[in-house]
Amino acid sequence: MTTISSNFEDSIDLLKSRLDSQWIVGTPLGIGKPNPLINHLYQHAKNNRHLSLDIFTALSLEIPHGNSLLERRFLQCFSQRFFGQYPELEYIADVKRNVVPENISVREFYMQSGKMLHSNTAQRSYVSSNYTHVARDMVNREVNVILQMVAVKRTATGNQYSLSCNPDLTLDILRTAERKGKPRPVVIGMVNEHLPFMAGQAAVEASFFDLLHDNSSDYFEPFATPAQPIGLTDYSIGLLASSLIQDGGTLQIGIGSLADAMVYCTQLRQQNNNVYKDLLDETKISSKFNSLIDQTGGTDKFKQGLYAASEMFVEGFAHLYEAGILQRKVYPDAQIQSLLNNNKITERIEAGLIKKLVDWQVIDEVITLRSFERLQHLGVFKTDLTFHKGKITDRAGQVYSSDLHDDDNLDAIEQNCLGDCLKHGAVLHAAFFMGSKRFYQWLHALGDDQKPLFQMTPVSQINELYGGEALDRVQRIKARFINTCMKVDVLGAAASDALDNHQVVSGVGGQYNFVAMAHALEDSRSILMLRSVHASKKTVESNVVWKYGYCTIPRHLRDLVITEYGVADLRGQSDEVCVQRMICIADSRFQEGLRAQAVAHQKLSADWQVPAAFKNNTPEMISQQFKSAQTQGYFPAYPFGEDFTAEEKTIIGALKWLKLNTRNKYATLLTLIKVQFVKASEKEMVYLKMMKLSDGKSFKEKLSAKLLVHALRHL
Repeated sequence: MTTISSNFEDSIDLLKSRLDSQWIVGTPLGIGKPNPLINHLYQHAKNNRHLSLDIFTALSLEIPHGNSLLERRFLQCFSQRFFGQYPELEYIADVKRNVVPENISVREFYMQSGKMLHSNTAQRSYVSSNYTHVARDMVNREVNVILQMVAVKRTATGNQYSLSCNPDLTLDILRTAERKGKPRPVVIGMVNEHLPFMAGQAAVEASFFDLLHDNSSDYFEPFATPAQPIGLTDYSIGLLASSLIQDGGTLQIGIGSLADAMVYCTQLRQQNNNVYKDLLDETKISSKFNSLIDQTGGTDKFKQGLYAASEMFVEGFAHLYEAGILQRKVYPDAQIQSLLNNNKITERIEAGLIKKLVDWQVIDEVITLRSFERLQHLGVFKTDLTFHKGKITDRAGQVYSSDLHDDDNLDAIEQNCLGDCLKHGAVLHAAFFMGSKRFYQWLHALGDDQKPLFQMTPVSQINELYGGEALDRVQRIKARFINTCMKVDVLGAAASDALDNHQVVSGVGGQYNFVAMAHALEDSRSILMLRSVHASKKTVESNVVWKYGYCTIPRHLRDLVITEYGVADLRGQSDEVCVQRMICIADSRFQEGLRAQAVAHQKLSADWQVPAAFKNNTPEMISQQFKSAQTQGYFPAYPFGEDFTAEEKTIIGALKWLKLNTRNKYATLLTLIKVQFVKASEKEMVYLKMMKLSDGKSFKEKLSAKLLVHALRHL
């Protein structure tokens, strides 16, 4: 019997009654965490040092706070407006300051990108594990508590519940524990009416939980990610990636501006195809990579559309759905899906289908209860039919034999028992979602006929072929697994989650799974996107490197790599060809150095030179290529909506200018000299008031105000 509670102390009492003094808590990555409940348990463990609390999770989301005084003031202003009363996870601050009590541990297998680079606690406690192996690892660690935020649908007949954004590990943990004969963890759900209700395996009964905490005072808006601007470098990469997607195929993408750029360009391909093709010509993509595009992707509109199989349901998929691109439905039956793929049947149920299914050995000549239920679930048979002791009965009471040897009986079934169209098709399967406020509103607004198209599932179903390989292979045809990385060496090995000193930036997540899957599935490709250079305060360094001391994707899984300067097709190629193709998509400032290293280590002929078509790989060249398109209104900074006000964007611009002009000691000194006699105008005072610097008292506040005004005048 599930307990319904409005008091967090009831959760504490339940755990005390079920468990000893060692609480091993699993809670979802991203937005599925019940923050107020976790904070209550964390504080309880702080106050009761005899209790051992081990939190195992990932992607603990933190409201940005900034480093300098100007950054902090700006983010305080923005966060108050944008995040409102979002309850931050209290353990994050303790982890960052390395003051987590000795009786508590926080272990993450994926961290918010770059947020924990300087935390000893986080770096030491990081668990490196493929997303699909996390459930196994948590069960082996004997997790005994699951805390999850859940969505609710209140109806006249009772409440319905959904794991919503995060069925990813919860279902896998419970199934793995049961399979291994381990005790079932205590499952506590915290209801949040702001969380979108999702279908698929995410929908669960109240009995799924040991306790459901439901108190309106604890509801909160899920963490939303502010839209990031998309620059020309990103658009150049996105344009290339969009040309490698094949109509009628499958798509997986991640989060970030590179993925957003790819989505925008894919929309452009669909909605303004002539402009799209002109851009490919103007940027010389067509002439440089025509053969690869013809073999691997396409530039025409999507007729069949795409299906998404992605660990993360990102906002980009919503835009692709609205653009009529994400429309290829897949069905939960390998044989039926294979027939659809081969155009032997359509989604519309047509007369003669039963006989064809017999001829194709999809069903036997005598229908069993199992095959009847299978066909009825798929929509081949009407929903109002019943089956009993080898007889099919329709709504009118007409009885049909299950023996299909009789032609008259078969004809009668064909005429009276068939449905209209296939059912339970989905355009997307995903394990978790996260995005902007607009994305959450879009999910909330989906109609009852649309929501079943977006199926939330365990991560084991999405990130692996094992366990349902026959179905996965016919659903995930012509797949393009598109991900981002930080560094790629000239032989195709990629670093995506950590630095060469072993400091963890984020985590491997599911990237390795999808790259490996691209090699396991026929006609599928892995695409890794990265910007060609990384600019720090002091230097610019190439992201295409000779060698890097850490890799996420080994070189034997090399495939397609994209920078803003082109595509390197590395699959099945010799080391020398890989080196040549990677140098061709590197920034020209670093090409000669890479070439010399390759020659010195016998990986490249000394006679080889960078082809003329790739000798001008510079940011200036990219700007020139997109100049005309930008003038016409294409490639905006925020194509899918923005979260910053005009005033906030102005301040962001000023802070960026300041960062650039204080990049070293000399530049900083020069800037400080120039701001000594700066006085704010009435117009500039508006920005100072926003930043609470209009009447600064301390020297630091007064100097920061002068620096901001100085920067504003350079925009």
